[in-house]
Amino acid sequence: RASLMRMEDSIIFSLVERSQYKCNLAVYKPDCSQLGNFKLHQLKSAGSNGCLGDWFIYQTECLHSQVRRYMHPTEYPFFGPLPEPSLGSTSGARTEQSSILADIPSAAIVNSKLLDIYRSKMIPALCENGDDSNHGSTAVQDVHCLQTMATRIYYGLFVAESKFRSETEKATKLIKAKDRAGLMAFITKLDVEEKNIQRVILKARTFSQNIAAGEAGQLAPAPSAATTYKINPEFIGKAFKEWIMPLTKEVEVEYLLTRLESEPGGQKVLPVPPTLKPPPSSEEPQAKRSRKD
Repeated sequence: RASLMRMEDSIIFSLVERSQYKCNLAVYKPDCSQLGNFKLHQLKSAGSNGCLGDWFIYQTECLHSQVRRYMHPTEYPFFGPLPEPSLGSTSGARTEQSSILADIPSAAIVNSKLLDIYRSKMIPALCENGDDSNHGSTAVQDVHCLQTMATRIYYGLFVAESKFRSETEKATKLIKAKDRAGLMAFITKLDVEEKNIQRVILKARTFSQNIAAGEAGQLAPAPSAATTYKINPEFIGKAFKEWIMPLTKEVEVEYLLTRLESEPGGQKVLPVPPTLKPPPSSEEPQAKRSRKD
């Protein structure tokens, strides 16, 4: 639980940092001419639409892959293929321990959905409209936002496994019946979710306050009359309630649906079907984009 709460901090801080730049939609425009033909081909071969933002994500993932980031059971790249792990420590808990998770179905990898939600729903609500020409800084911060949110979402795999082990008989019946609605109810605790939402709103109020000088009442949970924020704290609560939590629960349900097909300690993730494609973004309603989850 402490790890999950710490991830909330990282997500909020990253969104606060992203809000200092305008929407800068040029970063997400397909077929970025600045990349040149070779980089565009490389990027599209990885499953992208060729935008600058995807180039930053892919290049970051190529670097992180070499130091074994994606050997961790809660880390999944947005694009591929990636370089083989070759740098950093080759011993220790991360590389020697067997996974406590069973095989991860491809349907539980929701990166394409997260990417589309982030660009089409979060950014317009979080940032000022327009373009401030800070495209590089925008793309760098996008990578941080997406990675922190994705890690938090895939920690749901551990939550699902824990719930399966604590109520194995009940979970097994639901899994055998392929009861998605039943499994969703099985993993959902509305009172806990509501407390989590209130907590992230309070954190957002604290982390994003504009503090020019100390003022009486400014440190209280209820904002003072003169308190202003870098972002709307209630929007952070909305982001968790409407997007991050539902994606986390989708991951949990998809994992549980195949939980009886393998035992923990096996392979990390089942192959993604070659025909699997993400939904089109709001900016490209008719375009067929091929992004690898």
